[in-house]
Amino acid sequence: MLKICKFIIIYLFLFFNLSAHSADLKVVYLNLDRIVKSTNSGNLILKKFDKQKKENVEKFKLKENELRDKEQDIIKKKNILSEEEFESKVLALKKEMKKYNEERQNFFLEYEQNKKKKLNEFLVNITPIIETYVKENSINIVLNEKNLFIASRKFDITEQIIKIIDKSIK
Repeated sequence: MLKICKFIIIYLFLFFNLSAHSADLKVVYLNLDRIVKSTNSGNLILKKFDKQKKENVEKFKLKENELRDKEQDIIKKKNILSEEEFESKVLALKKEMKKYNEERQNFFLEYEQNKKKKLNEFLVNITPIIETYVKENSINIVLNEKNLFIASRKFDITEQIIKIIDKSIK
């Protein structure tokens, strides 16, 4: 019985001690995706990469159409060409398609890596700004909105951070 009483006293002590500390905590959240999309510098990064992607997708579509046309042309000439000539054209087309697919895959891999690198650089640049805001406003914890289930909008500091970033980074 004595052990149970000691356990309950220790448990209550820890519970009330943690409750007292949590009352002093100031926890806020922000939406990093919205910061990237809404700040001038983040928006420039996204627009640059979107433009690059659109241009290259168009190039790839043109090349893909060209390959389809070649394929149709070879199919149309199947009965006219000798079997050896037909096979050599099919083999050449397959090589060209393989090269196209590799180029396309390499572009998209490189594109994603570069985009991720630039966005990480942007986040590194804005981290000191957010840290300064946190210190000035005596905030203990800043969470990303993605990781929250539900929270009051009064704890959302996204708009304040966007304004500060737009003033700081030109």
